[in-house]
Amino acid sequence: MAGFISYAVGGVGFILLAAIETLSAAFDLPRFLPFAVAAALSVLYAADSLVSSIFSAMAASSIDPLGASLPSSSLPVAFFFLLYVLSSLASLYSVLPLPPSALHLISLSAFAQEFLLFRLRNSKDPDGLENRYFDLLFVPILICAASSLLAVARPTSPFPRIARAAGLALHGSWLIQMAFSLFTSLMAHGCVLIRRSRANFTVVCHAHGDLHRGSAIATLQFNCHLAGLVIVAVGIYAALADKVGGGAGGQLTAGYSPIDKELNRMEHVSASNFSIDSDEDMETNQLKHHGSVSVSVNGFGGAY
Repeated sequence: MAGFISYAVGGVGFILLAAIETLSAAFDLPRFLPFAVAAALSVLYAADSLVSSIFSAMAASSIDPLGASLPSSSLPVAFFFLLYVLSSLASLYSVLPLPPSALHLISLSAFAQEFLLFRLRNSKDPDGLENRYFDLLFVPILICAASSLLAVARPTSPFPRIARAAGLALHGSWLIQMAFSLFTSLMAHGCVLIRRSRANFTVVCHAHGDLHRGSAIATLQFNCHLAGLVIVAVGIYAALADKVGGGAGGQLTAGYSPIDKELNRMEHVSASNFSIDSDEDMETNQLKHHGSVSVSVNGFGGAY
């Protein structure tokens, strides 16, 4: 039950952070709010790692050599995220002014540490079904890392923040899916959870076909999460565009004018302002023009 709560709470925290990041890009929310949520999430993650290490070390019947060291390996990730939060808050309140590029570089380092943590974790039990879930978790981590890298190059652009919010939302929803797929009865048929300690666990499938079926189910679940994220993102963008843009006369459509207004303006224009000249009329007009010019010149010369 401890693993389910850790993954579920972490997933909800990531989704909440993504929602605040998205809303802060469209509305005038307090600037410290996303950093406060990220700080709380980092502290909870570090506390869970410490508690898991202490409980694993105090267990008298534990014969797992990785029981106490495996949870503590995730502490650098929590500290990197906490460093990013504290540096951002210090820069926000002018305690330690840092350029935005430096802050995004710290964020990139935190996501790189998280990627390395789960990548090394998969080498612990190569045949475990949980490795497939962790492999799919690399996708939102790489999205967040790529958006942070883009923010280093363009710190004032809002697009890296929106991309990072999408990656955080997918990160959180997939953690919740992992909580249900690895620690409840919703696990793939033919597989069982083997827990050596509080943080050291593996999902073993009885047959080779069960492992393949479980991996296929995990891939299908991730595709459903990704499709759901796209649908929700399009709906949120449409709602924010209508709210912020203010409809046809708002900021998002200020450079365009409706077609019906152009048609009405053309109908009020007098038809006498338009004429179609043939080639003969154009030649006659040119001859008259040259003739008037020569007469005026000759008249001017005679008077002189």
